Amino acid sequence: MRLKGIDPVLMMALVLVQLIGFLGVFSATYKDGISPLFLKQFLYTVLGWIMLIVITFTNFRMLYDMAPVIYMLNLFFLVLVPLFGKTVYGAKRWLDLGPFSLQPSEFMKFSLLLFITYILGHTKKSVSKESVILMLAFLIPAILTLKQPDLGTAISYGIILLSLLFFKGVRLRFFFALGFLLLVLSPLVWHFLKDYQRERIMAVIDPYADYAGSGYQLIQSVIAVGSGGIVGKGLLKGTQSHLLFLPEKHTDFIFSVIAEEGGFVLSLLLLSLYFLLIYRLITYGMRIYDGNQRLFLGGAVSLLLFQVFVNLMMTMGLMPVVGIPLPFVSFGGSSVLTFSMLLGVCFSIVREYRLKDIHFEEKL
Repeated sequence: MRLKGIDPVLMMALVLVQLIGFLGVFSATYKDGISPLFLKQFLYTVLGWIMLIVITFTNFRMLYDMAPVIYMLNLFFLVLVPLFGKTVYGAKRWLDLGPFSLQPSEFMKFSLLLFITYILGHTKKSVSKESVILMLAFLIPAILTLKQPDLGTAISYGIILLSLLFFKGVRLRFFFALGFLLLVLSPLVWHFLKDYQRERIMAVIDPYADYAGSGYQLIQSVIAVGSGGIVGKGLLKGTQSHLLFLPEKHTDFIFSVIAEEGGFVLSLLLLSLYFLLIYRLITYGMRIYDGNQRLFLGGAVSLLLFQVFVNLMMTMGLMPVVGIPLPFVSFGGSSVLTFSMLLGVCFSIVREYRLKDIHFEEKL
């Protein structure tokens, strides 16, 4: 299998992000030896790379045509969750498949992105049967995910939909009108939020108001990030994580561990790698002429940027805790596999563009 057309910079950036993630998960789960969770994360990453490479060498048009089937299969698994799902910490989000668990709501990010790209590619008018299918394709998984409950993942579906509509060319007045509508309806939305969700929002405003409750996670995370200094305390030497002050340290709050043990230097390196990955995909998106490919790249970059931004703001106490993992860094097989597939499609689009460019130069 030839590697011609592969962008080495994108590959390098992804590998380095994952290596930093390995350090974080290794430290966060370490207890008198290497944790089974770390080994599981390693296996998920290997499987993710296999999927990424296979998809990279798959033509985008084939994946695009398969979008409805992929979406319906994922939706089927999502419907199974309330019936047969496993409950963890009061949330029923996982399907137990023996040695591992599957989180269909996480995979839906990829399926929804691909399917909405497909629908918009077949939409000719703003009001049509395609627009009805589009709203149903978004609302059904969003409602099912909110019922789990998983507000963060449901919001990410909204980001996918809005970003794709934006890149499709929907006028800005639509987004302004939607923002105004959400502002007007915010008291009603607040009423329907669960008690713990309201407490998490209030904790951002004043985490010390409920120090031992809703504010505890944010306070400990901010302490961990701030105590790392310039170069950090060193691997396995983070006091917040290894003295068990920081809950969920290997999942949503993995950046707190990285910042405490690797300091500003490692944190800046991780952010720079994310920036390089996102910037390079945006650059390709601006060059590609195929509307559907450009649309998928735009949605993928928006989702990646959203999750990185929200997770980092959350760990620094600037946003409520909403359960958004840091892509390729947080522990979680479903997240790793989802973003591996997502970037696999992006790399496939980039490879096709670069092969055409190389072929054009060879002809000259």
